[in-house]
Amino acid sequence: MGITLVIGLRRPWPTTEEETVTAQELTAKKRAALNRLKTVRGHLDGIIRMLETDAYCVDVMKQISAAQSALERTNRVMLHNHLETCFSEAVLRGRGAIAIDELVDALKFSPALTGPDACLNGTTADEAVEAGKS
Repeated sequence: MGITLVIGLRRPWPTTEEETVTAQELTAKKRAALNRLKTVRGHLDGIIRMLETDAYCVDVMKQISAAQSALERTNRVMLHNHLETCFSEAVLRGRGAIAIDELVDALKFSPALTGPDACLNGTTADEAVEAGKS
């Protein structure tokens, strides 16, 4: 059984043709998220190979946790991108309430984005502290 990832542009409000063309261009953050996801895909292939070769369960569990962590970091990058682009555009156009409702609905599924250790720059709070020490 494989994992299918569907990425699409869905806004709950109408857009002009110019906005649609602009939105279709990948932002730097979306490109970064895409690269992270491709890395995770490779990581998942490695985990599958581990299971197929009957690797030690604890080693597999560690690799699964690492993949989950990478996905959580990718989701933070996407949240940051959304806030900088679609969300701010909606607020500026007077559609803030719709955008807020949509964002709140999406965030309820992602405790990694809303928990006490969450940071929007793609790192955890601990990683940010460590980076500040160097």
